[in-house]
Amino acid sequence: MRSLILLLTLTTIAGAASSSARAAASVLTATPLSTRGSQIVNAKGDAVRIVSVGMWPDNGADDKMGLIAEAGFNTVRLDWSNRSIDKLAVLDRIIANAGRSHLKVILDDHSNEAGAPGPWKPCYAQQVNGLWYDSGGASDGTDGCHNRGTVTQEKFIEDWRTVARHFRSNPTVIGYDLWNEPSGYPGMSTWEPGERDPMHNIRLMCERAGNAILAIDPAKLIVCEGPMNAQRSLADPRTPAPWGDLSVAGKYPVQLSVADKLVYSVHDYPTEIGGYKPDSGPVKVGQMNTVWGYLVRDHIAPVWIGEMGANMTTADQRAWAKTLIDYANGELGAAGGPTFADGEQGVGTDWWFAGYQAYGNPTGIFDVTGHLNALQRATYSQFRGR
Repeated sequence: MRSLILLLTLTTIAGAASSSARAAASVLTATPLSTRGSQIVNAKGDAVRIVSVGMWPDNGADDKMGLIAEAGFNTVRLDWSNRSIDKLAVLDRIIANAGRSHLKVILDDHSNEAGAPGPWKPCYAQQVNGLWYDSGGASDGTDGCHNRGTVTQEKFIEDWRTVARHFRSNPTVIGYDLWNEPSGYPGMSTWEPGERDPMHNIRLMCERAGNAILAIDPAKLIVCEGPMNAQRSLADPRTPAPWGDLSVAGKYPVQLSVADKLVYSVHDYPTEIGGYKPDSGPVKVGQMNTVWGYLVRDHIAPVWIGEMGANMTTADQRAWAKTLIDYANGELGAAGGPTFADGEQGVGTDWWFAGYQAYGNPTGIFDVTGHLNALQRATYSQFRGR
């Protein structure tokens, strides 16, 4: 019996060591990061994979950075809003905690006014007016949730300059996600050249804001999300792009003053959360190929799945995850998806979110006891670097 106990103990220790080694292998070192074709590379030229978890400043998880790192994440996508630009000290504290656990941070401008009053804070998850500003220009003077607009296009750019100056010498901050989930419905954000430029053109905003940041700090990655076109993509009226429409980014790319800093981004959730069908299977794969996968497959630019997540409790969620895991890991090349050679990494990801909300959808990576949720961990762990 003692021999069996010893064997089991050694096996457990070996398994824990192996798990630690896998988690350590995903740590991002030799920063700053740049891009090369469809890959994100470190300062040594080695391909790396950003495996991130989302967080907002007041969700109470910034004291769990050690558990976040233990789960295999190497980055935190940290939200801020233009209304809170004078509260960078809050971000400083969270970023310092992340750095102590060897995590990097990508800062994401999530909304202009930080949401409307009330428990659900509409316009925080996605600004309803579909634009990156809510005063002047094409706006009606509000953010779409009855909040008076205070952010002009000029203030939006200046706020990013403020952030860039503040974190210029901070090695934990590796990039900036310029605007969360621009809506692509009529009258909102678009991408291609047209009569509504530049008041609606998210591509031109990414160039203007990205270049303003790079003039201050040329080391950071610049993340640009496409407009969410739920009915039809810009390239193909038969193909929707609810995850962010990058279907014409190959033809009309974002042009930055530092060419190897651009990362495109989409968001992807299962039907039970995002509301879009199908969320798995060959039709979904074909849609991803058209909307954003071609950028990776054809070595044009990296794409980062900047939000994704589910509780992993239903068959639909499991099917969604299987399709996305196989696609991001390069297993669906026969269906037109991207593939990755030796020395390359799969598509980077960001799991939503680092916290726990009993009635959230998803509830977060922790359970009610503060431990890591096993069902979710079994899924997002499959996106670790190779």
